[in-house]
This record gives sequence, structure tokens and C-alpha cells, in this order.
Amino acid sequence: MKKLNPWQANDLAGDYEERGFHPTNWEEVTDFDEEGYGWVVTDDGMGFVNREGFLVIPDEYDCIYYPHFQNGVCRVRKNGKYGLIDRNNNAVIPIIYDDLYGNLLEENPTFAACLNGKCGLMDLNQNLLIPFHYDDITSFNGQYITVRLNGKYGAINYEQETVIDFTWAHLEINEENFAAGKTVDVFFDKNKLAETNLYYSEYFKHFTEEFQKIVFGVIDINQNVVYPFVSDSVIREFNPATGRAKISLNHWEHEETDVDDLCFVADSEGKKIPFVATVEGEETIHSFHKKCHELIWGEGTWPY
Repeated sequence: MKKLNPWQANDLAGDYEERGFHPTNWEEVTDFDEEGYGWVVTDDGMGFVNREGFLVIPDEYDCIYYPHFQNGVCRVRKNGKYGLIDRNNNAVIPIIYDDLYGNLLEENPTFAACLNGKCGLMDLNQNLLIPFHYDDITSFNGQYITVRLNGKYGAINYEQETVIDFTWAHLEINEENFAAGKTVDVFFDKNKLAETNLYYSEYFKHFTEEFQKIVFGVIDINQNVVYPFVSDSVIREFNPATGRAKISLNHWEHEETDVDDLCFVADSEGKKIPFVATVEGEETIHSFHKKCHELIWGEGTWPY
């Protein structure tokens, strides 16, 4: 079993030597859980040490995702593939999947997994709940799964019956409703977008693969609009009781607008609700998101 010294673990806050800090105790480097496992990052990868510095989980992983060892397992990525390991470094779910995610805090977690370009759902014992048939799974709960098939998004139940038509440019579960996206008759210039250094992914989506603009709103299970399609990114914070939501606008379509004014809380008609300044000087990201959250959900509801 390989042994490390505390200073051999990478300092995620900056270089140890530059800070004049030479750790000699493992408690200065990592937090140990109830069974004495401490997460570390080395030049070789991620793993876990015990209090003596021995690697009880080898530092061979590209990433080990938080939370650690919920239900006795960790989600890991190795050589670009995903799986689950236990405390003995045994693969509980083989590290073969192109993607794998689920809520490890649940007593009996369900996992969305993708393999060879198709996605399905399975449990911790790899029993299939939904076969590997869909192009993507964006979200799921105990009733519904939002999926992409043949370029369109819809929702199914666990009997694989369609409950929301496959007509949407994006769809994911948002509490009792669904964050939805639909295309409009606007196509962006690919070369111009490249100049903006725009970050784009399934999670941060603004347009289709053909660069057709998507606008986002919220619908219910019957596909009634419960929040208007006024946002340029997916609406993930929406309070049906107040009708308020956090929305954002594309910076390349609003070049004259200050970047700080492109993300805001809006009322049920999509109109911006101005902030009342509560801090002096430049706003921090934390205070901005805290104020957004409390405008939507009420004072004192910010959880962080």
C-alpha cells in the first residue's frame, strides 16, 4: 500500500511553498470521515488516505465526486468513464459508463447511465428500470423521466408511456413542474459565437446544434405554460406561489446591456424586479445569488 507525506497532496488553495506552508499533519490537508478516510489529490489523480498517510483508495481516479461513501459508495471517473466504488475499491457499478449520476443521499438511489450513445435508468444493483434506449436523460424523480429521443425532448413514466410530447428543445423536472425550452425563428452566427468564448453544454444551453435560438419557460404536466418563455437559459429557480423566477439573457444579443443586468429575478409576466442594495461596494457572487433566492422564496430562505 503506497504511503504519502502530507506535503505530497496537492494544495487546492494554491501552492504550499508559495504560501510558506509545509504541512506535516494530515489533518492540515484533508478532513477524515467517520471511518478514517481522507480525500486527497496528487499528481497522479484522486484517492483516499488513512490517518497514517497510506492510500486506502489508490490515487488513480480522474475525479471522485462528492458526497463520499453515501450508501457506502463513491461516484468516480477513470479514463473518462464513470462508475461506483466501495471502501475496498471494488467496483459496485463497473467503471464503463459514458455518464452516470444519481442522488446518493437517497436510501435506495436510482441512477441515470449512458453507454454507447444510449441512456437508461438502473438501481444500485444494476437492475434496469428504464432500458438503454434514449439519447439523453436530463432528470428524473419517482414518477417521471425527462429524456431526449431523435433530437426532441419529452417526458415518460416508468412504464415508458409518453406523458409530455416529444416536441421540446429542452425539458427537465422543476419540482412539480417542468423547465422547458422551445425554438424560435432566430439562428445565431456560429463564427460570432466562437469569438465570445461562450461555454455551452447540456446544462448551460442557449441554442440547438443548428444554432437555432431556444427560449425557456415553465410548463406543467399537461403542457400548460405556468411561466412565460422569456429566459435565454433554463429556468431552474421558480416559485409557483409567487410566480417569480430567476432568468437570464444572452450577452451577445444585448451587447449594450451591462453584464450584471443580464441575470435577474422577474415577476410572473417576466418583468425584472429591481434589487434593493444591501451591501456596500461591489456585489459578490454569493450576495447576488442570495438576494435572488430570497426575492423568489422569501427572506431567510437562503440555505448557504
